[in-house]
Amino acid sequence: MECIVSIIVPAYNCADFLPRCVDSLLRQTYSALEIILVDDGSSDNTFEVCDGLAGTDSRISVLHKTNGGVSSARNAGIEAAKGQYITFADADDYVNPDHIECLMRLIKSNDCDISACSYISENEIRCSPPRCGNGSYHEVFYNHDSAVCELLAGGAVGGYVWNKLYRRALLDEVRFRGDIRILEDLRFNFEVFERAKSMAFTSYKSYHYIQRDQSAMHRAFGEEHRKMVATAREIRDELQGCSPELADAGSGLLATTILWVCDVMAEYGPYDKALFDQYSREFRPLRKKYLKMSRIPLSYRASAVFFSMGFGVYRFAVKAVRKIL
Repeated sequence: MECIVSIIVPAYNCADFLPRCVDSLLRQTYSALEIILVDDGSSDNTFEVCDGLAGTDSRISVLHKTNGGVSSARNAGIEAAKGQYITFADADDYVNPDHIECLMRLIKSNDCDISACSYISENEIRCSPPRCGNGSYHEVFYNHDSAVCELLAGGAVGGYVWNKLYRRALLDEVRFRGDIRILEDLRFNFEVFERAKSMAFTSYKSYHYIQRDQSAMHRAFGEEHRKMVATAREIRDELQGCSPELADAGSGLLATTILWVCDVMAEYGPYDKALFDQYSREFRPLRKKYLKMSRIPLSYRASAVFFSMGFGVYRFAVKAVRKIL
């Protein structure tokens, strides 16, 4: 008998997109599914759309709750999930027909706790049709330490939850943090990966991620970005007593996060001199080892070089690098 996979879909004001997402889930070649739609207090007709979709297939269930944010919705889905494995999908995204089959095969064939796939990043206008994979893809197996390092390095595995399948037992004591809006996925994954013995990854792009302009990742600098640095700092501190590789991975995450939020400050404003100077001082002892890390993207290497030269030079350099890259 096939293991049941619970797919948790947070839904907030997404009546126009949700049917496509759910349709792609219902078309899965792996049929032992439980699809949990969590209506997070929507103000449009998402409520009715969810209930209508539930009436088309017995594998769909709906939770209606007051608005609490995506983390709250995902946590409600975890509490309700009955499957031995859990994954997530965002309501405006969609997946290939063999998405779940691929993730489950990775877990079974590698006897691991987590599997992850690559993804296609698209916009609202140009979307490619979902289809089964028919090419050759590489797969990588990670033990515990290498999986955590890969997660924090921001590589192909990614910090997202929607491209991963988790053994349910890993989530028994882990929930999403409601006090952060950026890096909430990474923070959740870090806690889950700490409990996992191993992970497998495939380069097959079975998940279609729709990038929207209003994403929290593309807004003016604000409190969300301060919390982003604080989250990275927490992870760094929690890894300080671990192996040198894990400790370095935590320091690398903090360095990259500092550079990223300062890039946001330079690109979108507003400039906060006191905070920029604070981040500059915090980055200084990380800089030398950070620049020696092999997987740092060129744009971040450039940011690291110019970071100590003051905000004016840094801002000019960041914008110049963006145009070149």
